[in-house]
Amino acid sequence: PYGATYILVDEVQTRLAADAEHRALPFLERNGQYWGLPADSQEAIREIERMRQSGCTHIAFAWPAIWWLDYYRDMAEYLRTRNRCVLESGHLSIFDLRG
Repeated sequence: PYGATYILVDEVQTRLAADAEHRALPFLERNGQYWGLPADSQEAIREIERMRQSGCTHIAFAWPAIWWLDYYRDMAEYLRTRNRCVLESGHLSIFDLRG
């Protein structure tokens, strides 16, 4: 949505985020800066929830990080069972975190 903040999982490789209508935060992030890979699915889930509660409406996995959905299986299951996938391709997967 216009003015929304979303989570961009891309390991700071694509820089897809920059536009006037949307704000992207890297994942993992601290103070808006990329903070590296989560140690495990549980850390990823905690961070997704923290960012969702702070106002992020979507999480987008760009092509450099699509592998996360296979590697962090519990995180992927968490996203798929609690959130609607609004786009899924070999290059981009987006989940709506608003329920």
